[in-house]
Amino acid sequence: MRFPLFKLLLSLLAASSCVSIIWAQSVYWSPSSGTLQQGKANSIDLFFDSCQPDGEPEIPQLNGMELRFRGQSSSTNIINGRRSSKVILNYQAIPLRLGTVTLPSIRVQTSEGEMQVPPARFEVVEATVGNTGMSPDEVFVSIFQNRDEKIYAGEVFELEYIAGAKEEYQLADLSVPQWNPTEIVTSGLVDGQVSRVNYQGAPYLVKLYNAKAIATTPGIKQLPAASQEATVVIGRRRNIFQEAVYDSFTIESEPFALEILPLPEDAPASFKGAVGQFELESRVVPEQVQVGEPVTWTLELSGTGNWPAGIGVPARSVSSRFKAIQPEVKKEFSEDNIFVGSQSEDIVLIPTETGTFEFGPLDYTYFDPKEERYKTISIPSKTVTVTPAVSRSPNAASPSGEAGAPDQDAPELAGQSYDLEPSGQNTFQKPPQLLKDPLNSRTAAQAPGAPKPLLLPTAIAVSAPLAAWFVLALLRSVVIDPRKKQRQALRDLRKVSKAPLPSDLPALKRHHAKWRDAASRYFDLEAQEPTPIEIYRTAEKLRNAEFAQNWKQAWELSDQLLFGVNPGDPEEWNRVQKLALGMCPGKHYNPKGVFRARAWLPAFALALLSLALSNESSAQEDAASAPADLYSEGNFAAAAEKWVAAANEEPNVFEHRYNAGLAFAQTGDWARAWGYWTSAFCLNPQSEELAWNLRIAHQNTSAYDPILQSLVESEGLYRIVRLRSPAQWLQHSSQAIWLLGGLLTLAILALYLRPARRLSPYFLLFAVIAGLSAYFCQWAHSKYESLGEADSILVVAASPLLSIPTDLQAEQVSSTVSEGTIVKQERSFLKWVKIQLPNGESGWLRQEKLMPLYGKPSQG
Repeated sequence: MRFPLFKLLLSLLAASSCVSIIWAQSVYWSPSSGTLQQGKANSIDLFFDSCQPDGEPEIPQLNGMELRFRGQSSSTNIINGRRSSKVILNYQAIPLRLGTVTLPSIRVQTSEGEMQVPPARFEVVEATVGNTGMSPDEVFVSIFQNRDEKIYAGEVFELEYIAGAKEEYQLADLSVPQWNPTEIVTSGLVDGQVSRVNYQGAPYLVKLYNAKAIATTPGIKQLPAASQEATVVIGRRRNIFQEAVYDSFTIESEPFALEILPLPEDAPASFKGAVGQFELESRVVPEQVQVGEPVTWTLELSGTGNWPAGIGVPARSVSSRFKAIQPEVKKEFSEDNIFVGSQSEDIVLIPTETGTFEFGPLDYTYFDPKEERYKTISIPSKTVTVTPAVSRSPNAASPSGEAGAPDQDAPELAGQSYDLEPSGQNTFQKPPQLLKDPLNSRTAAQAPGAPKPLLLPTAIAVSAPLAAWFVLALLRSVVIDPRKKQRQALRDLRKVSKAPLPSDLPALKRHHAKWRDAASRYFDLEAQEPTPIEIYRTAEKLRNAEFAQNWKQAWELSDQLLFGVNPGDPEEWNRVQKLALGMCPGKHYNPKGVFRARAWLPAFALALLSLALSNESSAQEDAASAPADLYSEGNFAAAAEKWVAAANEEPNVFEHRYNAGLAFAQTGDWARAWGYWTSAFCLNPQSEELAWNLRIAHQNTSAYDPILQSLVESEGLYRIVRLRSPAQWLQHSSQAIWLLGGLLTLAILALYLRPARRLSPYFLLFAVIAGLSAYFCQWAHSKYESLGEADSILVVAASPLLSIPTDLQAEQVSSTVSEGTIVKQERSFLKWVKIQLPNGESGWLRQEKLMPLYGKPSQG
């Protein structure tokens, strides 16, 4: 009988193994049937039982339902010794219409080979929000609106999109709206603020979006619906945490139509399609040049309008006597608004003949939709005068004041190529005249130091008065602390309590009197003999009823001993008063007293640092008379030597440098004259004599610096920058920071001095102005760029830049450094200086070719 039983067990084991193998791997949807709610995010899982997916399954496009992959998870179970693992792919199913929707049977690749997924069928019913029975349309709002009565083709208009839910449903989240219009140009919907609104008589919590857009053509524009996922709270779990239960729905706005009006038909001929609000600026620099020198004509169009439609600066024409270089177009637009920006176009023109030429006029027409009319910007023509090229001879500034005449036999310039670098550009705007006379005064100026960041000085200037106030107020609050005498009274109470009770009645009464006096001071009672009821009320406010009852009982026993016929039991009083005393709270120091007005130390005062400008000048004509006499006699070389020596002795007296430049100019060394005048100008940029001579130097040398030129001609904001030297701007910045600290101190002090309290806002206002002035002065100094740096060096003679400091080795890498270049010194070797050019290139120049911008001009 054992053998048949053994065979039966083997058969059952084999059958179970086959069933296990059959059940081992499968892929299926869960749930595979049931109901789904229209427009609601429903969760559907694709289970891989005892296998793993080989890549993401390809699910065909479903008619009437969106299926979005959300994520992947896994689980492992062991039941009756059998281990099973599952990989779960989670999808979000959003039915779009009512009826039956089917997930078709698909084949997927798994780790165990290809498998068939059975189909899943669902009935789509109308969605409800939670258990309220209300449809999403009754709970959510999703609409477009436009506030403009008229919209013209090309006009920038604003659309508003509102999405949210009724306030009672606690809107938890809104996803990014999906909206892709094709009939308008827009940068998309931009998140706005969350607000409460009334819609159809009910309060809603909504988010406001806006989109700036244009329509390029007139007509009716159909805008598509915007859709997004909205999540609301539909209830709370019944546990100690009361966790919120959420439900998500896909809300969709109704399609929105806009009527776009055509532009009026009476457009001028200069209208090229621009719609909006624009400004046009035309600049021609310079307006007087020589043949072969560049003229730059710049047009800049800026404003708000239909930039995406391809609008730009108007076309322009110039005389055929100019060679034009391909214009450079620059576009600048706001990062978050493609309809606001500017476009500039620079055309470089090279004159080939002398004469007077007109640039312009120009008309630019645009349609202003706000005023519903065409507007034309008319820019008058600008005249450019082209003179013959002047040869750069040393006698350009002759005693008669006439400029050197051009060479009549010069070759024709029209066939040559021209260097468009600023080198050699004629910026002289007036006819050449005599150089100004030497100056006999001596004005002490100041060389600039290294600019320091203002953040730390500003923080110190603001925090120092506050810190001083806090420390002094803290000390004052300790001195006038109202709890000080209460702490002393508590110490007296403890001293009396610890003392032994006297045996005779008079001494015992004196003991009670000391105790009562200390207790009255502790409770801050004004009555000479407080009643037990007053003691009770005060003690109850201080702590609690039990504490108050102990003190009342002790006071009543003390009253009986002092004023009663029967003195009572002193030991009982001693026990009760010790019990009451043990419950007394300590009267510790209260830090809040620091911020009381009484804690301010009225005697506190800070003296403002006086603002002293070191611009004292004294006339010492006797010392300057000797080189001036040599200059008058025509001995320019000797005069130059004397003035250079004076500049070495007094490097910050700009007149020495100014006069030395005059002497060098008369000897024909215009490059060195330019160097001395430039260094003098950086010490005293207000001097019109220096500016005049620099203009003449620019005509007679190739030395040129664009920042210096802007300062000399007072172009734009450089008119303000030129009012002070670099050193003065740095000094004013430092003074303004000190003034900021002083004014803040006065503002704080005025708050605590009643007669001056009304002045505090004015002190604070002036402090803000002082702080802004400090940063403005720092900005003005920065506009000097390398001209405001103490270690800048001027190249006063064109020279080869050598790789090694020697002229003896012919074969070495070299390049030419032009006169007027501003460089930095790296190190020196004998009579050689290693310099670094603004472009980072470095090499060696002879020392006599260089002149420090500040300090002693002679390095020998």
